[in-house]
Amino acid sequence: MTEDELKKLWQSSPQQEQVKFEKSRFMIEVQSNVDSFHKGMKRLYLRETMGVIVIIPIFLMYIFIFPQILTKIASGLIILWALYILFVIAKTKKKIPEQYADNYLEYLHKTRAYLELQKKLRDNVLLWYALPLISFSFLFMVGLSEGKPDQASFLIKVGGICLVVGAIIYILNKISTKRFVQPKLTKVNELIKALEEE
Repeated sequence: MTEDELKKLWQSSPQQEQVKFEKSRFMIEVQSNVDSFHKGMKRLYLRETMGVIVIIPIFLMYIFIFPQILTKIASGLIILWALYILFVIAKTKKKIPEQYADNYLEYLHKTRAYLELQKKLRDNVLLWYALPLISFSFLFMVGLSEGKPDQASFLIKVGGICLVVGAIIYILNKISTKRFVQPKLTKVNELIKALEEE
């Protein structure tokens, strides 16, 4: 059958069947979007976990290598921050809905809750992710620069770099929310509404 013949067949079918077909097509489109989002999140979780696993032993060594008290404190804080990130990743991964565990509408409600959680994490990324990271990194550099003659200019440069890194993290998360999370959340909400109206 050609595409034109399929279109004619669809157009000649009763209105109720056309609506069912459109709804089915919409369900497939939404599911495809959600599945690709979950795959992307798995890759992100893996990258973040690998990064954190590398950070912990490095800063553990720094506690013993560097004599400055502030550097030791900052290293300990960075390790605690890294452990917190691992905790957030583990907790968030548990919220990923399993497609075949519930009926489809319950699955969509869980998917919506998961997408809302992702949006919230991105909206608050400065508080739970960026601000601790750049603050502890700056404190580490303050300790490292103790007693150096050009300490003030060094710390101004480091502070500038920390602010730029924080701004980049914030902007990238805002873009991620706008381009990836919010459109999927909108589609899932539309599909839930369509299925609940049946």
